[in-house]
Amino acid sequence: MLGNIKILVRWLLQQGMYGNSQKALSNRLGYQESSFSQIVNGHVPVSNRFVNKLCELDPRINREWLVNGQGEMLVPSQHDEVTPVEEQEGLFFGETVKGAKLYKRGEQLLMSVKHVPYACFGQFANPSDRLDPVLDEWSEETYEVDRVGRGNYLSFEVKGDSMDTGSRDSFESGDRVLCRELERVFWRDPIRYHARPYWVIVFGSSVLIKQMIGQDLKEGTLTFHSLNPSPEYHDFTLREDDIRALYYVIKKKPKEVGY
Repeated sequence: MLGNIKILVRWLLQQGMYGNSQKALSNRLGYQESSFSQIVNGHVPVSNRFVNKLCELDPRINREWLVNGQGEMLVPSQHDEVTPVEEQEGLFFGETVKGAKLYKRGEQLLMSVKHVPYACFGQFANPSDRLDPVLDEWSEETYEVDRVGRGNYLSFEVKGDSMDTGSRDSFESGDRVLCRELERVFWRDPIRYHARPYWVIVFGSSVLIKQMIGQDLKEGTLTFHSLNPSPEYHDFTLREDDIRALYYVIKKKPKEVGY
């Protein structure tokens, strides 16, 4: 439980709205900073009162995950659920709190997300620390999905041939991919890159799509690989502190083929 409490505390501090320091967070919970630190670091037992106080901060916090490690850290609140907006020609329309638009046509579930105007494998000029839509300047892309997801989803377009081997599972220039952001608080869990091999990495002034092949928790580094075996596409390692954002690839959008 202590490990999950530390993860949750890091996440709460990252959100900013719960206090931008451990002292501010502890005061909000009704604890002195020293007492709060002793609990989080396992020097005194974790009480039900402390767990309740944490869970009261955000209705999405999953108590079962916090106490028993079951499920995910966050679960949908009533505000996270898809809210019906209108019916259009038999197409069910809804929108998540993160702005993903959801459609249902028969048994088909569709998700429409913001499409990033900076291609994967290219340069872009963006002074912010994240890839965030600017008003209506970003277009949208729609993907067929298996279920309604939570979190921050974006669509990217692939450029270049570093991930193209000619196989069905590789990525050609012009492919579009649906990705979900992995928040920084989860980077040290460790990352399950064997289950989620393909990632969009934002660092410096670059946006790349690569395969993640290694994580060194001690050194705080991640190693990436290009599928194309050409010598110019060598493996490389980045420090986590130098990475601005990580998005794991959920699926590639099939291309339309004309005959």
